[in-house]
Amino acid sequence: MDLAKLEKMANQIAANVDYGPDKDKVVATVTDHLKRFWTPAMRAAIIDAHRKNTVALSPVAAKAVEALPPPKTNAA
Repeated sequence: MDLAKLEKMANQIAANVDYGPDKDKVVATVTDHLKRFWTPAMRAAIIDAHRKNTVALSPVAAKAVEALPPPKTNAA
């Protein structure tokens, strides 16, 4: 997974919807976009990278990633 590309995409999504004073609504919109249009692998990769502080997300993108549900693990 290309983390630089995921970082760029998350920041672009956040920038494109970051309008108006209600930042909670903006974060919810970005979170919804990531849930609907990103694959589970993409979401897991950006969550992990954000937790490890290896990507530079905008404040809105960071909050959206933090709002994503944790990735499901394949328990044997």
